[in-house]
Amino acid sequence: MSTSTGQPDAGLVGNACPFLRALAEDGAIPHDRVALGQVSSVVADAFAPPVSRTPILLQVFGIGLIANGLGPRSLWRTLRGGVRLDALRGGPLDKKGVGSRVLDRQGRVDEHQLDRFDEFAVDFSDARTGATERGLGIAQLRTMMDANFARAAGRRRRIDRRLMESEWPVLLAMMGKPSAEGTYLSLAEIRTLVADRRLPERVTERLKPR
Repeated sequence: MSTSTGQPDAGLVGNACPFLRALAEDGAIPHDRVALGQVSSVVADAFAPPVSRTPILLQVFGIGLIANGLGPRSLWRTLRGGVRLDALRGGPLDKKGVGSRVLDRQGRVDEHQLDRFDEFAVDFSDARTGATERGLGIAQLRTMMDANFARAAGRRRRIDRRLMESEWPVLLAMMGKPSAEGTYLSLAEIRTLVADRRLPERVTERLKPR
């Protein structure tokens, strides 16, 4: 049985994205409403060069535009006033438990689901330090996403599997660590991201004004 710990965080119950929660905690974006241009720029800044900014800016802008609803009024409100990060739950991009389930419907961290990442992880050797740690490369992430989709049989949408591709693989490209076995997400850093709402220092350094 899964166990969720802690009390719901004010203003974060409706934000189901660990990355956006961490950006807000870092002060890079507001917790509630953020202009599409601002969130697009901040997300693009989080990627290390030589990643091209233009495709990221366009993709994040488009995703943010529909995040609170697809109706004409909703799109207009988002375009004019920004995306409401505290109202992502229930929106078109909400997979409603089809994903990793590390955050429950009240915005609390589910420790059981967070521990479950290790079922898919393998050992990687950090190219910078030589240390061995558990992590998820692209192959392990896809295995995990397939398993998440499979366990939601009967209440999933076709688009939910595609939505997953814009989450963990993108996070891998942003905060992955190099190794001889390929780029990987550190399980320790995933836990810090989800539970503590904190990004690795190498990412937050990119967000600082130049």
